[in-house]
Amino acid sequence: MKQNNENKTKSTFDVGYYKKLSKLSSDELLDRFKTSTNGLTDNEAHKRLAKYGPNSPIKDNKKSWFYFFITAFKDQFVIILLFLAVINYGLGDHLGSIIIVAIALTSVMIRFVQDYDVYKFNRTLKKKIYNTCTVIRGGTEKVVKIENTVPGDIIRFNAGAIVPGDVMLIESKDLFVNQSAFTGESVPVEKRSGPDGLGDIFNIENLLLMNSTVVTGSGVGVIVASGLDTYIGQMGKEFSKKRDLTNFDKGINRISQLLIRYMVIICLVVFVVDGVIKNNMAEALLFALSVAVGITPSMLPMIVNVNLTKGSKKLMQKKVLVKELRSIQNLGAIDILCTDKTGTLTENRIVLQKYVDVNGKDNKDLLKYAYLNSVYSTGMKNIVDKAILNYGKKHGVDKKVRRYDKVDEIPFDYERKKSSIAVKSGDDYLMITKGALEKVVECANKIMVDGKVRKLYPADIDKLRVLAKELAGAGMQVITLAIKPTYDGPEKFNKDYESGLIVVGLIAFLDQPKVGVKKVLNKLSAAGVQTKILTGDSLEAASSICTLAGIDTSNALDGKAVDRMSDTKLKRVIDKVSVFARLNPLQKERIIRLYREKGHVVGFMGDGVNDALALHKADIGISVNSATSVAKEASDIILLERSLNVIYDGVIEGRVVYGNIIKYIKMALSGDFGDVFSIMIASIFLPFLPLLPIQMLIQDFIYDFSQIGIPYDNVDPEFLERPKKWDTHDLSRFMQIMGIASSVVDVVSFLIFWFVLGYNSPAKSAYFQTAWFVTCLITELMIIMNVRTAKKPFVESRPSKQLFGLTLFSCFLTIVTPIVLNLLGLKKTFDFIILPSQYYLFLVLLVVLYFGVVTVIKKLYIRKYHEWL
Repeated sequence: MKQNNENKTKSTFDVGYYKKLSKLSSDELLDRFKTSTNGLTDNEAHKRLAKYGPNSPIKDNKKSWFYFFITAFKDQFVIILLFLAVINYGLGDHLGSIIIVAIALTSVMIRFVQDYDVYKFNRTLKKKIYNTCTVIRGGTEKVVKIENTVPGDIIRFNAGAIVPGDVMLIESKDLFVNQSAFTGESVPVEKRSGPDGLGDIFNIENLLLMNSTVVTGSGVGVIVASGLDTYIGQMGKEFSKKRDLTNFDKGINRISQLLIRYMVIICLVVFVVDGVIKNNMAEALLFALSVAVGITPSMLPMIVNVNLTKGSKKLMQKKVLVKELRSIQNLGAIDILCTDKTGTLTENRIVLQKYVDVNGKDNKDLLKYAYLNSVYSTGMKNIVDKAILNYGKKHGVDKKVRRYDKVDEIPFDYERKKSSIAVKSGDDYLMITKGALEKVVECANKIMVDGKVRKLYPADIDKLRVLAKELAGAGMQVITLAIKPTYDGPEKFNKDYESGLIVVGLIAFLDQPKVGVKKVLNKLSAAGVQTKILTGDSLEAASSICTLAGIDTSNALDGKAVDRMSDTKLKRVIDKVSVFARLNPLQKERIIRLYREKGHVVGFMGDGVNDALALHKADIGISVNSATSVAKEASDIILLERSLNVIYDGVIEGRVVYGNIIKYIKMALSGDFGDVFSIMIASIFLPFLPLLPIQMLIQDFIYDFSQIGIPYDNVDPEFLERPKKWDTHDLSRFMQIMGIASSVVDVVSFLIFWFVLGYNSPAKSAYFQTAWFVTCLITELMIIMNVRTAKKPFVESRPSKQLFGLTLFSCFLTIVTPIVLNLLGLKKTFDFIILPSQYYLFLVLLVVLYFGVVTVIKKLYIRKYHEWL
């Protein structure tokens, strides 16, 4: 990167570079980046934006429609079809080549339209989601999009602001920043302007990292790095690398390999059998190629993509942004969901629960003192202040303290872990201090009990500790309140003045479990998804909330216990553990990895930079819109509203997607395998081909057309009850059993054509071929109705209108195609004839026979293997 006129080849990820900048004075820093306290001019900012690009820590890979068009061809089945088309053309079968290309292009165009449509929708949605910051341009404060800020911009910070780049401070006042997105530590860190150059990148006092947030105080700084050159931008590059293959990827790869293996073997067998028996190698080669086209699942890319696109659009309606389409099926396959408790199990909003003295009795004076401290504290109100103020307003405390005026303040800092406010009522002064128990009692020498003040004894401190532990064990956050009825002026009012305090009591807060969270967890459990809590909170607090939410905490582990176990030992117990507490990012990633190694399909929900490793390792990473850029980049799905209900809906939608994909695969496998098995039998005994290559290609085209409705089909509720993982062994078994069952009907058809209808000589070959063209295709189309459900078709399970309509239309096309081609004078080209009316009576009988055979086989199959799809 080049910073202004300075050639700098080292990445700003280099801590040494930041340390050099941190040692500069404010004037030197401004000069280094050719800016001033008045900021850049709009014109200069525009030039730098063109030079450095948008200030986004994640690379924005814009793609044209042509990219998606070319990508649509990158499918092994499409490539196989195009390869077969070239060979066909070389052998002189030009019309056959055109049909093969048409089959391939149908799949390609549907995939292209769907993928490009989703891409455009996602970009439109992302444009509506952005953050802003306050920047000084030409001496005037302006609110601009963070992505439009550049190195050299002067940024003004207040409580609640998001740091828009890597920034060096030139001014600060009581500035505390939350860096938990990087470190996992929830305790804010104080930042100060002025030369520093000490510590690691997180402890350089005058450096603010992009995506940190200001908790309290104010400051002014200059952006020294933006976009991909920031610390978080450099981390983002790590998560743009290729991730491990997910459950979906592995499943599709195994199926593809299985299909290609069968295709090669069957085509060789057909070629050898037909070539040797008929002694016509050229015709046998063309026929084998037609068989190859017939058993190539050319619609698989289309079926997969339309299913995924349909699922993504459904989830988008529920405020879920699907970044990676394939993640939808992975969501349906998960059997473990790992997540933090805050914001997932809880409201992420604490509520005041108790205000008690050392004896555990309610003390309303505590409320008054707490309200005064919170209402008069400066800066952004933290969650504790908000809880106190909300409770106070609801219970009229705000009206009781109107006679008090603020006099002075000692702001909260994370070294003292307390804050103090001085107030005045008439001639009386009062200092009110709230903070952590240990930090308050070490500055106290008295205690208030039943309205009376006496000496503070060690026994009192022990009682306070026991009481605080009990409250924490109930999942509550506890603070201590103390007073001092004096004020000696602003010169003496500092942290040293916080001594001789009178302890009044404890105030406890609870981050309430979300309404209905237990019900949602039960729904996930009933759907075969175990919820595992991975949190940085204490084991006591995590266990308490999880117990309220109905999660088993009997085998809970903390980070120290996890580190003491080897992978082998942790694997043995990990399935029984539902709560992991005090975890760091590496421990989270390790737990995800071990679950996957045990064969689980794992989803992980997180929102911080410290979650990015686990998000990247999981089968599916889930984040929220308020998450850091790196967390969102490492995720596959982004929730615009954090909710377990949405995840449950996604799980069900993922199973619908899987169900319709697997329907197509099983239909294609069983139908194609049965047809090829029948062709091999017919090739041995017939003096002519059972189907001409061109007839077989037309048959494939009509059948593939009927499959377009599968993504819109209904899925039986019973199918959605458990997670579904790809099982190649099951597919192979299903193909063989159902393929042979289909062949039984084909053989009966051959016998009827030969012995009953008299299509038993080369002169009658066109009759035989046309009859089997219609019979084979009609029964294949009936496979759709039978394979799509484990129930009785039409009676217990009805197909969608789209699938049923396309199937009926395809049946109509099958019957009229030979007739229309004859009427158009194309009999010689396609060798079809118009069949006599008596044939159609036998066609009805054969369809009824087929339904009967499949019904019996289906019952026996389900009884033995306890599954269908």
